[in-house]
Amino acid sequence: MNELATPPVPGIGLTARYPEIGTGPVDTAIYHEPQIYAKEMEAIFKRSWFMVGRTEQIARAGDFFTYTLPTFRQEILVCRDRDGQVNVFHNVCTHRGNVVEHRKEGHSQGLFMCRFHGWAFDLKGGLARIRDEEGFFGVDKACNGLKRMPVGIWQGFIWVCPSDEPYQSLEEFLGDQGRDTAGYPWGACTQSYQFEVEVDCNWKLVNDSPAEVYHIPVLHPNSAAPTMMASGNIMGRLLGTEIKGHHRTNSHYSVMGEPKPVQKLAYFHAAAAQNVAVEEKGYELPKGINPTRSPWWTVDLIQFFPTIGFTLSAGMYTAHQVWPLGPNKSLYQQRVFVRPAKTAAERFGQENTMVEFRDVVMEDFSTLERIQRALDTDQIKQFHYHDHELALRHQHYVVTQILAEWDREQASAQG
Repeated sequence: MNELATPPVPGIGLTARYPEIGTGPVDTAIYHEPQIYAKEMEAIFKRSWFMVGRTEQIARAGDFFTYTLPTFRQEILVCRDRDGQVNVFHNVCTHRGNVVEHRKEGHSQGLFMCRFHGWAFDLKGGLARIRDEEGFFGVDKACNGLKRMPVGIWQGFIWVCPSDEPYQSLEEFLGDQGRDTAGYPWGACTQSYQFEVEVDCNWKLVNDSPAEVYHIPVLHPNSAAPTMMASGNIMGRLLGTEIKGHHRTNSHYSVMGEPKPVQKLAYFHAAAAQNVAVEEKGYELPKGINPTRSPWWTVDLIQFFPTIGFTLSAGMYTAHQVWPLGPNKSLYQQRVFVRPAKTAAERFGQENTMVEFRDVVMEDFSTLERIQRALDTDQIKQFHYHDHELALRHQHYVVTQILAEWDREQASAQG
């Protein structure tokens, strides 16, 4: 008999690999207390890097797009200058504070002009023109360009830091997780589709939702379960969880069950029918992707703490970004990256996959909002994590460790 015909269901023992994280119940305070959220903004979010787009969006000199960082209520302007450099500025005119560029994306011939009084800035952010300049009292153009934001590029993704002086470089922030997943053909999927939704829950609850599949047989019996829980994995177990500093990767086990008629048609024709990482003959996945090298691997959820994740699936990948808006409110953004469809059938397959992703997410969010209401009213003070909810336990451990260190730093600074 073919050994692949009877796949082994993953066992228990993930948490034992990381004894420092513990196995006991955890305090739920970090999911709802306003004073803890305020510390997270200082100790975690202002010290982190955030993905805002890809370099393909600004392929030519003069190309630009604008983007809002919801947590910080900041709008940025991302552009490519004539030297080929990617620049990121606060989208704020230095005259009176109006936005410099109103459009979401486009091309500039070389100047961004404020629509309030006509001050104009070049592609490097320099103040190039002041209308009726002689009426001012010695404004130094060299000191009044657009304010820059720290920017870095990783695998074609554009990252920014909300602090003027980053706590660490982008390379340091990404750490082993970034190094171990570099080399995957991220740029092969050049077309993207996005949706976003506000969710009435803490940002960590949003992170927790895709970080475990223990809930899938119960919450998603008709959407995700028929494919992800096929061949005996009825309890919803992972192939493994790899922890790398503050970041982590979940590897998902799956054996294709019998798809529904529409799914069968979509899966057969979709551009997603083959994995972008293995289409090229002889290509080997980077060591950080499917680290178990299991034949039953289907996707990885690669999480960059605090709030950016990538689900690498067949023929496409999905970027998940969570923006905290308060102790019990978040903005979730999902962006699906695909190869441009060559046929209408491929396009139908892609759309079906994106709708399935969306439906699963929406099933999750209705549950998360109910959980948040219970937390806000102090009805539940502890969470008990399953062995295969290791990623949730790890996030709790990282947050509490960072906040404890922050408290020590503040105490030391005060003498």
